[in-house]
Amino acid sequence: MKTLLKPLSLFIILTALISSCKKEFDAPTIKVVPTGDVLTIAQVRALFQPGKIITITEDISVFGVVTMDETSGNLYKESYITDATGNLYLRFISNTGLYEGDSVRVNLKGAKMLKYNQMLQIDSLHPDNSVVKLSTQNFQTPEVVSIASLFNDLDAAQGKLVQIDGAFFAEGGQSLSFADGVNQEALSRYLFDSNGDDIEVRTSGYANFADDIIPSGKGTFVGLVAQYNDGLQLIIRHPQELNMTGEAPVLKTFDDQSITSGGWSTQVVTGPFNWYTTNQGSNTHYAALTNYDNGNTASEVWLISPAFDFSNSTTPSLSFKNASNYSGPDLEVYVSTNYDGTSLPATATWSNLSAAATFSAGGFEWVSSGAIDLSSYTGANTYVAFKYTGTSSDGKTWELDNITINK
Repeated sequence: MKTLLKPLSLFIILTALISSCKKEFDAPTIKVVPTGDVLTIAQVRALFQPGKIITITEDISVFGVVTMDETSGNLYKESYITDATGNLYLRFISNTGLYEGDSVRVNLKGAKMLKYNQMLQIDSLHPDNSVVKLSTQNFQTPEVVSIASLFNDLDAAQGKLVQIDGAFFAEGGQSLSFADGVNQEALSRYLFDSNGDDIEVRTSGYANFADDIIPSGKGTFVGLVAQYNDGLQLIIRHPQELNMTGEAPVLKTFDDQSITSGGWSTQVVTGPFNWYTTNQGSNTHYAALTNYDNGNTASEVWLISPAFDFSNSTTPSLSFKNASNYSGPDLEVYVSTNYDGTSLPATATWSNLSAAATFSAGGFEWVSSGAIDLSSYTGANTYVAFKYTGTSSDGKTWELDNITINK
């Protein structure tokens, strides 16, 4: 006699069979980045010991906001973060996936702290095991600075997001690019501000704007600051942050090793000496003059600009860098609106502007003159000039560079 299974019994058997065939998969482990001790960026920077590479062996977390990322290609496996106490340069073992404005917590365990070419960095971070992203779009406002102020404290300048007003490139208007994207070579260009101070702008050949032409005008520059040995470099985040559409100043450097290029001239009134160019003790050329050659000789020598048309200018100004050494009369700076451009200076009327300028105290220390107001001389035929004076018993060596005329 056949035995029939009741429906309820059949259901129980099928359920058991299905359950016995079901595979159990392991749930993924959620990676937890420990917090440990929480330090500010200033406190992290204070852990550095000069001349040493420090390996961080404990869980130490630092909170910050990303101020520069890798999206433009100007950084590679790197980021900068900031908090209220300072800035920090981070290097990773792979691309980070971090973006400007990301608020992050970074665990420093296993990373190395060192200075490379004097730039403090946290190296060998793992983007997944070291970083927790907390929020996005916390965009930071750059600090408006002068170039000179950055050089007053190199360590504090490291990693700072800055804005420089009245900025222009020395290479502007020459159809030169930021870097060499074809050969993927980094290049340096030089940025000036209205005080005549300059700073290197370094761009990677891998940046997506490497082959873009440098702006030819004057305006606002935004970027990050890095230290390189005893100098500083600016790093561009995005070329769109360079709003430089105003009229560029007239810049006289002496890198072409010419005193008179660009319409400049000299007038030797007294003595055998004249302005000359040199690069002694410098990577670039500058103008110099001394009245000493086995003894001092009475000298009066002028370096005179071409004529400038300030008739449509509202705030024209002059700035320059200068250095000096030894004892003797100070360099003087003048302006004239009736000089003819060729005659001896005594044939024209000159106003002495020296009291408005800052001059080197000696020791061949370079200083910026500061911006000298020329708004009282808004004619169509305005000249500026530098007058060197030496006596038969003394005379300083004076050096000049980066003469800048803002129209």
